[in-house]
Amino acid sequence: MKGMLDFLEKAGLVTKDTPTLPPTPLADPAVSADLGLEPADAGLSAPASHAESIESTPDAAAPLQLDAIYAREGVPSAAYPAERLLRLIDGLSAMDESTRLMAINAMDAADESWTISDPLADAHAKAQALERHTERQLKAMQQSEHEASTRRSALSARRDKVVGDVRKQIAELEALMEREQSRAASEIAAQDASVQAARSQSSRELSAVAQVREKLRGLARQFGAPIESPQE
Repeated sequence: MKGMLDFLEKAGLVTKDTPTLPPTPLADPAVSADLGLEPADAGLSAPASHAESIESTPDAAAPLQLDAIYAREGVPSAAYPAERLLRLIDGLSAMDESTRLMAINAMDAADESWTISDPLADAHAKAQALERHTERQLKAMQQSEHEASTRRSALSARRDKVVGDVRKQIAELEALMEREQSRAASEIAAQDASVQAARSQSSRELSAVAQVREKLRGLARQFGAPIESPQE
């Protein structure tokens, strides 16, 4: 067994870390560089590779904090976390599956600080935690969309009411304007007719007065008697 481990180490597929250190807590600051997960600091580990991290970063400005999710979901620290086993498998990717499995079992047997059940149990716990997190996120999103839809409906209803009231007021004002214009036109026409009637009446009266006056003056001329103007 030791010969196989030495062979893997010489091939650069694993490294033997000494001394063996206790598991790193899930919230260790060093974890943030590797998805909030314990580094390979005990037993044998595979060399780092391009697949060292499984953290997903949907937005560069807001990376997904898996360690925070696991802590919030109460996932306990593992003696050998699932991510460490994934890195190990990635480091042994050049091997065929049976050889890779044999090598991992050899590492498990050589290091009493962990067993293969540790990363498997950790993987199960974290998968369940992510599933619960996903369900909560979906529910929160649905609730947010429902609230937004409710607010949108309320805003639309208020807009329609205000617009309807304004249009009604405009229609009432336009009707009032039409009535006022019609009333004013009618009154102006009546006033003009009254003035014209008064002018005609006055003209007839003045004409009649002038005729009478001329007749009276004619008497004076006829009999040679002057007509004195009335004293003021």
